[in-house]
Amino acid sequence: METYRQFLDRINAFQKKELRFCGKFACNPSLALKVNDDNTFKAFYGDTVVFALDKATKRRLTEYVDLLYRAAPQCFCERLVEDTFHMTLHDLNSAPSLRDVESLFVGQKIKEKAEDMRECGDAVIKMKSTYVFNMVNTSLVLGLRPIGEGDYIKLMKLYSAFDEVKKLNYPFTPHITLAYYGVGGFDEQAARKLEEAVNRINDRIDLTIELRAGDLYYQTFESMNDYRDELKLF
Repeated sequence: METYRQFLDRINAFQKKELRFCGKFACNPSLALKVNDDNTFKAFYGDTVVFALDKATKRRLTEYVDLLYRAAPQCFCERLVEDTFHMTLHDLNSAPSLRDVESLFVGQKIKEKAEDMRECGDAVIKMKSTYVFNMVNTSLVLGLRPIGEGDYIKLMKLYSAFDEVKKLNYPFTPHITLAYYGVGGFDEQAARKLEEAVNRINDRIDLTIELRAGDLYYQTFESMNDYRDELKLF
């Protein structure tokens, strides 16, 4: 596991106050697994462990999304509904076909792991916003970091426990997805408008969030706009 300093050094290397695209923007080809050519969401199935967010935080996030879509609507696919906003603790399984992924769902194992970690059920983790940034050319997300080392240790204890259920081959980067790009990408003029909007948000963003273990859920999803609570973990 990374130390808190290693974690901060890693996310600070790519989460910057100023967003810059280089000319015409082409999205990650993997986005086509989730978004149709007409920029509606495709059926896309999976399971995940997430922190639910409070209503006040969701309203703040909606304000940021409103600004983005007003400034550069041509850059995005359909909007995420406010109720879908969450912070993922641990990715699990996903695929375009339910048949290909349903047998991999790990709800029972997640439930057993949570039962083994009852002492973590009262954990409260304070998080601070970093910046809105481009996530691997698929989406714009709001980065988050634990406020202090103690918060980081509590967060990673939970993450590491569920990593024993489904091991991931990439490091944990806490974030909230705000908007997915349109599959066709966008031209340089639209890129400049989007940069300006993101940079305005990043100039003023100052969001503190309390994540509670009691708000951890095992969810399944049928698209990026359709999540279902299956288990409340604590």
